[in-house]
Amino acid sequence: MKYGLLIIWAVLISCTDEHLNMNQVSLEGKWVDINTTTDTLSFEIFGDRDSMVLERGKETRDGFLLPKYGSGPYEYKLISGEKISLRWSLSSSSFFNDYYFKQEGNTLTVEEFFDTATPGKLLTFKKIN
Repeated sequence: MKYGLLIIWAVLISCTDEHLNMNQVSLEGKWVDINTTTDTLSFEIFGDRDSMVLERGKETRDGFLLPKYGSGPYEYKLISGEKISLRWSLSSSSFFNDYYFKQEGNTLTVEEFFDTATPGKLLTFKKIN
């Protein structure tokens, strides 16, 4: 009886969310915003760091065709409790900021992190590869 309880306890301890959610899709790859269809996120490893690249299309500023503000690489850390911590690699700041982040299969919902004029706005992305 003692060993039976020990085995049951070991099985329950080893069951984590990762093991229970077998349908979870890998974050690596390209994701497209379902509303704009031009904004994309790409998750990859750059050197020894987790990297996310935001591509937002281009706009004309001061007569030059330039990437939209916020485009470029971000270092990220996934935080438990549906959060992601981001640092824009092109910024002089070394601080990370936390945003809402939830992945359900091929759908990714993330709080808008590149436009501080609309705090709390949620964006939805679909995985394309």
